[in-house]
Amino acid sequence: MDIQPLLYYASLVGGEILAITALLHMIATRRSPSSMIAWMFAIFVFPYIAVPFYFLFGNRKLFKRYQKLRFSLKPIETEPSQSRHPVEKLLRADGIPPATQNNSFSLIDSPSEVYDAMMESVKKAEKSIDICVYQFALDETTAPLVDLLCKKASSGVKVRLLLDSIGSFKLYLFPAPLEKLKESGAQVAFFMPFLKFPLRNYINLRNHRKILIFDGSAMFTGGMNLSGEYFSKDEKSTVYTDFMCRIEGRATHFYAQIFAMDWAFATNSAPLIPKPALHTFGSASIQVIPSGPDTPAEALVEALLSLIYSASRQIKIVTPYFVPNEDFMQALVIALHRGVKVTVIVPEHSDHKISDIGRGSYLRELSSKGGDVLLHRGKILHAKAILFDESCASIGSVNFDNRSLFYNFEAVSFIYSKGEIEQIEEWMGAISADCIPYRAPEKVFTIHTENFMRILAPLV
Repeated sequence: MDIQPLLYYASLVGGEILAITALLHMIATRRSPSSMIAWMFAIFVFPYIAVPFYFLFGNRKLFKRYQKLRFSLKPIETEPSQSRHPVEKLLRADGIPPATQNNSFSLIDSPSEVYDAMMESVKKAEKSIDICVYQFALDETTAPLVDLLCKKASSGVKVRLLLDSIGSFKLYLFPAPLEKLKESGAQVAFFMPFLKFPLRNYINLRNHRKILIFDGSAMFTGGMNLSGEYFSKDEKSTVYTDFMCRIEGRATHFYAQIFAMDWAFATNSAPLIPKPALHTFGSASIQVIPSGPDTPAEALVEALLSLIYSASRQIKIVTPYFVPNEDFMQALVIALHRGVKVTVIVPEHSDHKISDIGRGSYLRELSSKGGDVLLHRGKILHAKAILFDESCASIGSVNFDNRSLFYNFEAVSFIYSKGEIEQIEEWMGAISADCIPYRAPEKVFTIHTENFMRILAPLV
């Protein structure tokens, strides 16, 4: 009996069963049409590869029994309830507390100044140091930081280090360099360790937040990871163009809540929410918005779309990866048709080749509709910031792509105060000086490749 025909038909039936199973799961989870089309195309072409990848990478929410603690930020009782910006009302409807007013804010884009400021903050910490970061690499830059953290922990300061197991996979797989931190009394945890409890730890849901909090009142956030590629005393040794923001005041309390929930999930413990700092540190108006699979609503996505639709003069987007979904792309095109000046600044070449190909059709469409697309030359642009008119600016860890907006655990700050918005706009102007105008490709093969990648954009 010839077994080859049986194997052939069995493989066909098996592929159909896999495809139908994935399709039923997509329907049950109410995925967007563009996402369904992208996954079904991949499953149709490579069923035995795409289906396992779908169930491994395609989920945005965790099953209930493996669910990360869902939370909403608790407001500070003394904060006034009135909204100072129209988008605040929308965010409050999604469970986000109103902006706090008495914060200090400074944008630091010099790698050496970031290094000095971070080290100084560690030295001054008297009670606690909480660090959550996607990528942590032990090198010449971070070794002194680790030594200093060991000293602080030995002296009684509560030191907690939360790392993403994928972003910091070298330390996750080979954690020996972290032993001296633990021996000094510091606590170290990995977010969703991918080798433990595979059903609980989805490899596609990563903690991309950058949060460094000192004594519960001062902090850093932005796009920089902890490695010499981002900040260093020797600025020539860095690879990326990025910034960190130093915030002091009540806004820090909301980042502390986010860290507490992430730490509780990673360590399987009860979250301990610290008390807010109620002193006056400055005049910055800051609203903190977490996003990710642990938030009950898509507050950040809704807010960004609302701000794009309501902008009347200008929208400036700085991002290393520009792969938006169709809702964001349509909103930007409509803004252009309304006469809003839309500027997108991306690196000439990012550190992800697939993302560079995936962004092609979006940049081409935006440019053809009258948008200004600038390519940043020099060190790889890794910063994330968005400016809406002169009334609101967004800074934080979120990129302008599907993965960051819909899959990663992120945290951003909306800035409403004039002086701080001017700081961000001034920084945008400075990096624009290192940019060249985008020119759409003329080769038919390149255009077709970019168009094909747009089909798969929800997977990028």
